[in-house]
Amino acid sequence: MRYGISIAPSTSGRRRFVQATLTTLLAVTGMAFHAHKVSASEVFDELRVRIEKLEKENRVLRADMESSVTSANFDEMPPPPAGAAFFADPYDSAAQDEPESDDDRRINSLIENYLRRHPVAPPRDDHAQDSKLSAVESKIAGVLERLNKKTYPTIQMNGAFQADTGFFMQDANSLLSYGHIANGADFRRARLGAKGAINENVNYAFQMDFAFFGRPTFTDVYVEQTNIPYLGTVRIGQWKQPFSLEVVSSYRYTTFMERSLLFQPFDAFRRLGIGFYDNAEDLSATWAASVFASGQDQFGNTLFQNQTSSGLFTNTNMGGVGSAERFTWVPYWDEASKGTDYLHLGVGHYFNAPPGQTTSFRTIPELYIGQSANVVSGGSSFQPVPGGANGTPFFVNSGALPVNFFNVFGTELLWVRGPLSVQSEGMVNLVTQSGTTAVLPGFYTQVGYFLTGEHRPYDRKLGQIDRIIPFKNFSFTKDGCNTGMGAWEIAGRISHLDLNDKSIQGGTITDYTAGLNWYVNPNVKLVLNYIHSSSNYAGVGGAAPVAGAISRRNETDMIAARCQMDF
Repeated sequence: MRYGISIAPSTSGRRRFVQATLTTLLAVTGMAFHAHKVSASEVFDELRVRIEKLEKENRVLRADMESSVTSANFDEMPPPPAGAAFFADPYDSAAQDEPESDDDRRINSLIENYLRRHPVAPPRDDHAQDSKLSAVESKIAGVLERLNKKTYPTIQMNGAFQADTGFFMQDANSLLSYGHIANGADFRRARLGAKGAINENVNYAFQMDFAFFGRPTFTDVYVEQTNIPYLGTVRIGQWKQPFSLEVVSSYRYTTFMERSLLFQPFDAFRRLGIGFYDNAEDLSATWAASVFASGQDQFGNTLFQNQTSSGLFTNTNMGGVGSAERFTWVPYWDEASKGTDYLHLGVGHYFNAPPGQTTSFRTIPELYIGQSANVVSGGSSFQPVPGGANGTPFFVNSGALPVNFFNVFGTELLWVRGPLSVQSEGMVNLVTQSGTTAVLPGFYTQVGYFLTGEHRPYDRKLGQIDRIIPFKNFSFTKDGCNTGMGAWEIAGRISHLDLNDKSIQGGTITDYTAGLNWYVNPNVKLVLNYIHSSSNYAGVGGAAPVAGAISRRNETDMIAARCQMDF
């Protein structure tokens, strides 16, 4: 950009005159700029302001000259003299030998008068300015450092609830086997917790469930140390032990209202113990292992009970100890698709030597609705208080069994290709009793499809299913227009469990579940499930099998709905 008086010279003298004028004006501007050694943004702002001011001054100067020298003939104007301090070009030696004309003197006088009316501020002390800027920069750096630096311990509150309603339709055999199953509504879960860090290498979690049996109930309560050589992260406390994809993944992200039929009889779930977990640097694999107390009440407590004892030590094999190991592998992950196309494979093992060498294998169908069984309290008020629970019974049940130990082996598969997902797990439970080993198998396979195009996310560091993120949350504008519909998913699942082998006669069950999920936003989900359960069972009312009872085929249909919110 050029600045100067809009006069078109036609001789070398006139060119030198204009050059001298430009040199003077730019020198004045440069002198002012030289006085400011500040940050880049301030320089640009000041440069813009001074350019605008210079343009304005240029217009004023041109107007003064045009009004004052309208009679001057600029085409015949000689070049400025050598003594013209404001117009002489220091690099033009010819200009220093030419005499100053009357017109030159008149122009010089106009420029001098203009500069007197618009004095240039003297340059500031560069050293003082730099000191002030340095002090300001130091203060800003200190503020940014305090903002970016974490202060320990940290805390993040979290919570969730699931409000369910369910309806049961039973055939005659189902009524004989389980009795009348009541319809109802309940809070399946209502949790509140906190997690955070003690310092840069120590994390913690503490969560309570206010809707489960024995409410309030401990769920995840642990502390962990990160960056341990060869182990990764070491955790002590109670958490979901490393076994089964649908178990280690959060209940908030499951496709159906309940986990599969394999969950209750074959999974370790939450136990009090110590373990570690880690992942490959390229996120292609994870591994985890733990040792824990294998029995558990609703508060995470276990007694290592044994059949016989003598003093402080037992005379029989010690029970109440378990272990779990899990390894996952992602052989295919399409980086270009940003996680919408991948394959997860996994294997796991769960060992349990039950307390008292006694355990049972049993499960509800893929729906539970219940309430506290109130009893009249003691004292003079006679108010009803919780005392047990009524609700959906076990549909298959081995009853209490003498078991030395058992081992469950499992496989995992999750394939996601855009909106389509296929998930499956197979398990076999080898139950060791005195002189015999029973084999109890089970599996589930489910398929899901997002009608709105989303996909099922995956946490590669933990080998778990992650949160669904709709493309657009469901919402309305003030004028009533719908700006988003959330995410919609349809799904189907078949799961099967066989608890009959050798001396164990717990029954068999197959569930067929259809589901419709509406993810209103990432934190609110509405679920509708239809379950058809077909079981062969010799028990009565969900209790242990009755000696001599005849197994019968039971058909039960269930319809259930859920509203879930988490934060």
